[in-house]
Amino acid sequence: MEAEEEVEEHSVDIKKQHPTKSGQALTEFCVCLIAVLTVIGGIFQLGLLGLARTEARVEATNSATLRSMFDSDVTGLSIPRYIDRMADGTDGRTYSEDDYGIGGNEQRAYDELIASSRPDILYGYAPDNDFAEMGDSFEMMIGMGLVRGTGSEYGLPVLPIVRRLFMNQNSVDIRVEAWMVRTGEIY
Repeated sequence: MEAEEEVEEHSVDIKKQHPTKSGQALTEFCVCLIAVLTVIGGIFQLGLLGLARTEARVEATNSATLRSMFDSDVTGLSIPRYIDRMADGTDGRTYSEDDYGIGGNEQRAYDELIASSRPDILYGYAPDNDFAEMGDSFEMMIGMGLVRGTGSEYGLPVLPIVRRLFMNQNSVDIRVEAWMVRTGEIY
């Protein structure tokens, strides 16, 4: 009989709740839910921006590729400056709008790309060949100049949660440039 009374007392103690812990689980659940939804929204926003950037890059590459196949008279090609590499601009980010090109050595490029083909000998066999007409680095730069293609995606909407936490703007514009070597008659 004493054992039964102890069991009843224990069951009563288990059923009692402390007034300070009521609602704590619900509060923790709500905080975690907000954090999870924020992370999911951020991932979704990054996916949308990545997709838009890819589409703009494809558009720019297609434009540059198409222009590279035309003669220089059609594309308005001027003699480009040989670029060895790109340097980060003032914002410190790679591949952003304020980056600038660092000039390279045109003669080294000619030696590595064209001179090994021996354009002087090639001219004897195929005088109309574009490589045969490239006797020095200046002619290479004219014959193989760069053309630019652009692509853009405007007015990409920003999700409200991302806007409030990170961007503070309603939409994002993406602009991409792609450069191709003018091939003209060289395929």
